[in-house]
Amino acid sequence: MNDYKALVDYAIDYGKDKTDAILARVNVSSGSQIRFSQNAIDISKRWEQLQLQLFAVVKGAKTGSTERPISSSDDVRDAVDDVIKFTGMLPDSQFYAGLEDTIQPYPKLKGEYDDKFDSFVEEAPQIINSVVDSSLEAGAERVAGALRFDKARFFFKSSHGPEGSGRRTFFELSVRAFQEELDFSGQGLSCGVKPSESEREMVRAGEKAGRLSKQAAGAVQGEPGKYDLVLSPTVAADVIGSIPGLANPMSILIGASPLGDKMGEQIAPNFVTASDDALYEGGLSSRAFDWEGTPCRTVKIIENGVLKALLHNTTTARMFESETTGSSTLLGTSMKLLMPASSNIVFENGDHSIDELLDVTRPTIHVTSNWYTRFQNQQSGEFSTIPRDAMFLVDGEEMKPIKNMRISDNTMRMLSSIDALGNDRTQVFWWEVRTPTVIPSMRIRDCRMTAATQ
Repeated sequence: MNDYKALVDYAIDYGKDKTDAILARVNVSSGSQIRFSQNAIDISKRWEQLQLQLFAVVKGAKTGSTERPISSSDDVRDAVDDVIKFTGMLPDSQFYAGLEDTIQPYPKLKGEYDDKFDSFVEEAPQIINSVVDSSLEAGAERVAGALRFDKARFFFKSSHGPEGSGRRTFFELSVRAFQEELDFSGQGLSCGVKPSESEREMVRAGEKAGRLSKQAAGAVQGEPGKYDLVLSPTVAADVIGSIPGLANPMSILIGASPLGDKMGEQIAPNFVTASDDALYEGGLSSRAFDWEGTPCRTVKIIENGVLKALLHNTTTARMFESETTGSSTLLGTSMKLLMPASSNIVFENGDHSIDELLDVTRPTIHVTSNWYTRFQNQQSGEFSTIPRDAMFLVDGEEMKPIKNMRISDNTMRMLSSIDALGNDRTQVFWWEVRTPTVIPSMRIRDCRMTAATQ
């Protein structure tokens, strides 16, 4: 069935008299992935999806959801019947206090769709070959990684009135380069919404991975202690970039955010400003409206170092006597709930070059990538993470490769101890950073480094 909007209309028309409220979204997507290892492509696959998502409210405050593939209006009717029946058997939801019920104009997004996406699909294998070649030329012995790219359309409607549609394209590339000894490795990342315009950036990611792997050769065990850290955008996005996303009332309510009692406080230096920006041009999660049909906007979470705002949907806005920020998203595993969630986390750029950040007189480590971030206490921010690829001890004008260390610190302390921001703001998105985060390199004072085995 080509008229996908008709499927959404049918879901609402069929379900609105059987529920207190129902939201429907049809997603149509075409995706591809190319995986490569040992310097060559080994897997290339494509897929198509037509999927229906429903959120229903019955008997006042019982909420339920479903997500399933469909191919006809009969499938839509069955999905509506199933979600209504199942929701009716559930207890009242403690996390529901209403939905958006007004129709409002939506902002116009810029640059979220690549009109040349289909031609990129055909060119992608050759581009990956160029990525591998650039990494080898930069000094790698072996290269591996993956490129994923998608295009999608969606159609949304609420029984309360709001409706809309959108489309997007997207890509994410991860490259890892190695020497003969696997400890000597480097990483390069690239992501964006216009893959057909990003070949040069992808090739640079390959070159970066190869160069870092060569520079990491001969790395020795680092010495535990206190160091200033210079974090690349990749690491900063994971460690510091996660904090604005915790300005979320649901995270606060369940004790998973350190920001619960910090509203209005200075939590970072005054040169740090970070927003949740659903309208960011080129943002991987940019959107004109949220899951309830509320217009999206830019929300300054941290302004000049001060915590200024939380993200809200209709429910949490009423719970906290505030207003929705257009941040509603369907979240969860089996039975999903409407909750506030981040779109794109965007930090303002700094004014220091990477050479200036590394021009230091104190013991300093340059961390280029990290894996396996784990929190010992989410409410206080105690965490650890392992620098996995190239890492360097800055010693005068030299950068000596080191390995087998762990950052064991507190995210809030590190946020407050930022010393300088780079001018290399970059969008980061990969399996360690699942909220697109636009962030520069940063230098942070007095961070605790332990041995990776501790």
